[in-house]
Amino acid sequence: MDNLKVHKHNDLIRAKYSVMTMPEQLLLLAIIGKSDPREITAETLIEVTVSEFKDLLSSNRKDSYGELKKAVKRLYNRSVVIDNPDPEDPRLSSTETRWVSSINYFNGEGLIQLNLAPKILPYLANLKDNYTSFFVRHVANFESSYGVRLYELLIQWQAKGSREIDIDWLREQWQLQDKYPDMNNFKNRVIKPALNDINEHSNLWVKFGQRKRGRKIVAFQFEFGLKDDISTSKTLTKKQADSLAKVGESYPELYARLKKAGYKIKYSEKTKSLKF
Repeated sequence: MDNLKVHKHNDLIRAKYSVMTMPEQLLLLAIIGKSDPREITAETLIEVTVSEFKDLLSSNRKDSYGELKKAVKRLYNRSVVIDNPDPEDPRLSSTETRWVSSINYFNGEGLIQLNLAPKILPYLANLKDNYTSFFVRHVANFESSYGVRLYELLIQWQAKGSREIDIDWLREQWQLQDKYPDMNNFKNRVIKPALNDINEHSNLWVKFGQRKRGRKIVAFQFEFGLKDDISTSKTLTKKQADSLAKVGESYPELYARLKKAGYKIKYSEKTKSLKF
């Protein structure tokens, strides 16, 4: 399961749905990761075994099959709202669909089969552009499902390395309009646990700030970059450095930003490279 890779259209990453439990979220990512985006159809049966599901869970569960059935049942009852699904039809403002259309259970085999809903397939199959990819292992150890949603929103802008997200938009897309109305509570219960998960368990480092309008906080500002590209090589290539740099950012500026983020790196003016 370490090599499971998810491909999602960016409209699906920005879609509106309530945040799932982590078992549900990991199950959904496993389903997407196990499906071949070049061949999947509404009739394609995707198999998930108990052992595979158990591998994804960060804690040991005594009744893994029971946990799997519970996660599948909850996922089956979930829906997702995709805004502006057909730009060529101005009458159509959004589409609401389930993630999963059917489930097959097998007694004594530790196996479940699922079909993805037909309306979700255009956002997962035969993607040519405007999509984001990531490995499931980079979010598998998260404790907060908010962390997965935030990770997807950030990795979507990986090349830029920064993103500002309007708080009202975030609340609506995550279905949190009526939860945590106090901003400190919202940050402590939603944003900070998500950031902790990303910084501790994923391949990203991230920091955040706030934009105010008067005394009101209206947006979160995120600055982030890839940890893997840095930590797996003694010398960062120009291509790797470019993938972490912001638009218009010079190498010395990039070095200073990475150093500020906690990396101990020496910048070589002669070779224009970053060395450990």
